Amino acid sequence: MTIDFMEAVFGKETEVELPKEETCDTCDGSGAKKGTPVNTCSHCGGSGQISVTQNTPLGQMVNRRTCPHCQGTGKIIPEKCNTCHGSGRVTKRKKIKVTIPAGVDDGQQLRVSGQGEAGVNGGPSGDLYIVFRVREHESFVREGDDIYLEVPVTFPQLALGDEIEVPTVHGNVKLKVPAGTQTGTNFRLRGKGVKNVHGHGQGDQHVIIKVVTPKKMTEKQKELLREFASIGGNSPDEYSSSLFDKIKRTLKGD
Repeated sequence: MTIDFMEAVFGKETEVELPKEETCDTCDGSGAKKGTPVNTCSHCGGSGQISVTQNTPLGQMVNRRTCPHCQGTGKIIPEKCNTCHGSGRVTKRKKIKVTIPAGVDDGQQLRVSGQGEAGVNGGPSGDLYIVFRVREHESFVREGDDIYLEVPVTFPQLALGDEIEVPTVHGNVKLKVPAGTQTGTNFRLRGKGVKNVHGHGQGDQHVIIKVVTPKKMTEKQKELLREFASIGGNSPDEYSSSLFDKIKRTLKGD
């Protein structure tokens, strides 16, 4: 079953239609024409199996095999049902209601008890297994119960700090971006992820900050940037030196 990203996050009730083998209503599963008898197989005595004796150097060995005369049913049907042709089962299309659990992930499966094929020789019905395929979201990326979102911001917002509105699967929230925040910084929003499908808590949302460089600027904007660059302050060399020192400390195990 293919479902949308949000349907996987919050779950939903839906209806599916599928072909199922069910007990034939015409013969009530006997496989015999209405009003005609069903005879016990004379070859296996109704057990559905026959014994085959073989002589070997170690003596006689007895093997039990499926009866070829009744195909293991233990019954012989002289006149077969015109609807199911003796099988006792017919294929029907059936609609069933399915509850998709909140938090289900791509590739996971749901077992719906008793909604599989009808049992052989009057046995209980099997189960239906639904394997989910979840469509990707245009903005959110899911990893386990956590959600990741890349949010574009401008250089002034990072340098001066700002309060921005961030979308989550639970609605928009306010996020304070401190002055001096670097691109690639990860902010964690507790409990804004996906509910665990097995009931083990709730995931978080990770907001990854990404600086956006404008492709077009006015002359006034360019002039202000040139003025900012000429004033000085932290140079790229200082950032490179700081990064190099951090790498050296990591290699030394400090």
